[in-house]
Amino acid sequence: MAETATEDTRQCARRYFEAWTTGDTATAGAALHPDFQFSAGDMQIDGRDAFLSAGAFPRDAVVTMVAEAYEGGVAFQMYDATLDGRTARIVEQLAVKDGLIVRSTFVTDMASFLALTGR
Repeated sequence: MAETATEDTRQCARRYFEAWTTGDTATAGAALHPDFQFSAGDMQIDGRDAFLSAGAFPRDAVVTMVAEAYEGGVAFQMYDATLDGRTARIVEQLAVKDGLIVRSTFVTDMASFLALTGR
């Protein structure tokens, strides 16, 4: 049973990762629970719609998965996003329940990430 939960978590998290980092917000949104919670440092966003309205991943960034691990309902993904010679390393811990992502804890150097997004 735990192996099935882990595989389901991996599939959901990978589907979300691929969709979010390539600008496919419809597929990314479909992977998120309506009460999805996102946190990044001092930033907290509650709700799938609020999260999707807050912005998008930089469309032209080249994204490389560095490390990933999945156990039960928890996904860990570390990846680099590079755009115009700037790189941000991002670590995300996702909680998956009943096939949907309910929470994302996003860890990065926010100055590097905002420079990457052009903000």
